[in-house]
Amino acid sequence: MRQRLAAVIRGVRSGASSGTIVVLSLALVCTVFGAGAMGRAAQLSDGLVWLWDSEDGRANEVNTQDGGVEAVSNLPESAGHPVEVTQTDEYLILHDLETGRMTSIDLTQMGFSGQLDTDQSGDFGLAMSGDSAVVVDRQGGEVRAIDPGTLQATGEALNLPGPLVGGQFDDEGVLWLGAPTQGTVVGITVADGTAEVRQTVPVADPEDDVDISVLDHGVAGVNRTDGTLIGVRGGEAVEIPAGTDLADARLPARTTGSQLAVTLPGEVLTVADLREGAEVQSFEIPEGTADEDAVAVPYQGAVYLPSSADGVVRAFTLDGEQIEVVTVPDAGGRLELEVREGHLFVNAPESGNAVVVGPSGEAQVVDEYQPPPGPGGAATPGEGGTPAPGQEGTAPRAPDLQPGTELPGPAPTPTPEPGGGAPPPVQPPVVPAGGSGTSGAAGGNTPGAPVPVLAQAGDGSVIVSWYEAFSPTGVVDGYVVSWAGGSVTVPGTERRTVVEGLANGTAYRFYVQATNAFGAGPTAVSPEVRPSEQAPPAPRGVAAEARTASSLAVEWEPVDARGEDVDYVVTAVTPDGGRIGTRTTTEPEIVLTALAPGQTYLVEVAARTGAGVTSEPTASEPVTLPEVPAPQDVWFEVAADSTVHVYWRASPGAVRYVVTPGASGARQFAPVTVDRGEPRVVDRVPYQTAAFPRAGDNCYQFTVQAVDADGNTSEDSEPSDIQCHRSPN
Repeated sequence: MRQRLAAVIRGVRSGASSGTIVVLSLALVCTVFGAGAMGRAAQLSDGLVWLWDSEDGRANEVNTQDGGVEAVSNLPESAGHPVEVTQTDEYLILHDLETGRMTSIDLTQMGFSGQLDTDQSGDFGLAMSGDSAVVVDRQGGEVRAIDPGTLQATGEALNLPGPLVGGQFDDEGVLWLGAPTQGTVVGITVADGTAEVRQTVPVADPEDDVDISVLDHGVAGVNRTDGTLIGVRGGEAVEIPAGTDLADARLPARTTGSQLAVTLPGEVLTVADLREGAEVQSFEIPEGTADEDAVAVPYQGAVYLPSSADGVVRAFTLDGEQIEVVTVPDAGGRLELEVREGHLFVNAPESGNAVVVGPSGEAQVVDEYQPPPGPGGAATPGEGGTPAPGQEGTAPRAPDLQPGTELPGPAPTPTPEPGGGAPPPVQPPVVPAGGSGTSGAAGGNTPGAPVPVLAQAGDGSVIVSWYEAFSPTGVVDGYVVSWAGGSVTVPGTERRTVVEGLANGTAYRFYVQATNAFGAGPTAVSPEVRPSEQAPPAPRGVAAEARTASSLAVEWEPVDARGEDVDYVVTAVTPDGGRIGTRTTTEPEIVLTALAPGQTYLVEVAARTGAGVTSEPTASEPVTLPEVPAPQDVWFEVAADSTVHVYWRASPGAVRYVVTPGASGARQFAPVTVDRGEPRVVDRVPYQTAAFPRAGDNCYQFTVQAVDADGNTSEDSEPSDIQCHRSPN
């Protein structure tokens, strides 16, 4: 079944209404190359940049001035995964491309603040500019504005003819996308929480193979079909003949400065200030000096090319003279390049090592295990932690965070006496989040953040609920829930608690940390809520049905709250009362994803006002999901040595796959069974793979079947296209 993204969440094209959306968990965001990725910055101004460390499953905040690490935030469930990082001064979003999960960190509150699960078989991107954030479904052509803190949709989806290319903001706050089927590029802005088309500019014939790179002002790109360079500025398009074949041209997603670089096999083209009559320069890449699929990055009048096998990046002048070699010590994997904050960052996420290159060409090695300046160590009692009463929105950052020490959350405070209101404010010690010290060992063993945290206000009380925290080395012992004026610890098997004795009309924000034998993990934070005795009516007509083996479509009647705006809190519940996370939406329908195949769920829906006051929930009838889903997007290619490489998207719950040849190739190759392995990323999409050696004079086609840990099998996938191969003479 072809799937469809409604808004930013996974949905199904068959039977899904155009308004259906899915809201899920937050994750940190990075550009993916191999096992990790650089971070994408959106108009940063504080000189601090977050880099992804795939080996340790954490993000490191690097100071561009001295290469020092200012802070560390652990995401242990994404260790070893490709992750895209997007950031502003206020928010950091991590997008795990293997699981499809996005996670947001509110840097002003020092806590994980939201989650969103996207379809891992799709091609999703996220971009931020100022206080605006947008999720793009490139395959389906949907663009939706979201809140960067909660990752919840803020407006109607914008539908464009897919597939799309690009998806970054320029310095003027315009999101640029290419629509190759239409031969256009589209400039989009976000106004009042909704993505709107600002301009559409024809740049090619419909169906031409177009790719783009977003500039500081406008957009540039390549037309691989007719061999031209294209540019758009001020609503006007420019086309310049490249003078060479662009069929294999590659571009960076974002270009900083006026110099555009286009990478070809064995060659780099450059052009400054793309306009009519602009000169196109080129130089040959010396053999063995760059990755075969390297993307040249222009910086300070030079062009930088990575050579991952050597652990170096080479800088060339525009006429091809090598002028500098930047070495990443013990790189141990693929190198990633990106220009941010006026500096060139070279990251080796598989080893956790990086280098910062400054405007004058000086290079500084980033030591991710070196303590930052200052006394170091965890915060002392009374520093950081929970904001004082009346200062909930200004949680301070601990001044001397060591690598391996998580961003601090609030400190636990005494539990209020039943019915006695909040106790006097105190300043207890900060809970060390993620361990301390320079090795980062504790941070690698403590739990992840229990994100998202939902606060549902009532009359003098708030129901606080959260997701189960990932614990890499053992069970979660408990969850510490704290707020200005109190705290409570609940067992690790619980996912919610009721906080009573609160003052109606007073703003509260709740912080949750998971603990295990190694300590406390990072803090997750709820939106601000105000208890009240005025609750909206409960929703009616809640109905749920299975859409895939891991998703439910839910709908209900809109609530009339006497003119007051409401959203809806939606929770999947198992028959034994287990609560599988909570999502929110402003629409009377949603698709819940990332559920367990074969599990039975009922769904509870409650209405909520802008102050967080929540109605009584209404439940659907129980629904049982089907078993393991079939693999998606099966395709193959024949390499130069005649090896057939088969690719497909991973199925949730699968531990191995059966790959079956078809067409005349079935006479040559027998079916093979392969274990689920590390994904191979192709065009930013992670795939599982299998190889068949020595293709003959046959036509080939493949289907793939998923198998779970109990031996249950999925339906066969949709077959790949048929390709015929002739052996070399």
